[in-house]
Amino acid sequence: MRRVTLQAGEYVYKLDDPSESVYLVRSGKVELTTPYPETGEGVDSSHGPGRVFGEVEVIDGRTRTSNARVASTVDLMQIDREELMDILYAHPEKSLILGKSTFDRLRELFSEESLDSELARLREEMQLSIREAVVAHESRVVKSHNGMAAIGVPIVLMVALAVGAYWFFHRG
Repeated sequence: MRRVTLQAGEYVYKLDDPSESVYLVRSGKVELTTPYPETGEGVDSSHGPGRVFGEVEVIDGRTRTSNARVASTVDLMQIDREELMDILYAHPEKSLILGKSTFDRLRELFSEESLDSELARLREEMQLSIREAVVAHESRVVKSHNGMAAIGVPIVLMVALAVGAYWFFHRG
């Protein structure tokens, strides 16, 4: 475990970075964001003192699924994957402290006791699907704008040459 202090605007990690650590916020605020090519970053969630983030990707071995941007100067405890696994397996009593926010979220999303939990789970899945669709669409828009310029410039030049040739041969 090591202590990390970052200033507002800095990143704890970025989308698609390897997931090597879990973070516990001691003070300050971290926002999990999704980058959009045309509109910038959208804030998905905020984490303040006592909150743990980045644990799901570390446990299942995925790369980061969002950016973790510091909203206000933050003091974090960084727990590497190996140390986290040691805590989870060798010292399960300590894992309760780290897992509280994860367990609360899982309980909220997957509780079979109410319709609200099912709706929350579906909303979470829809939000991820919509976010991926928006990012893909914005990427296509950027590429198409670049492609349109590549096609449009020669067409405008050809029209200008045709008008010029017509004017040159038909004046007077």
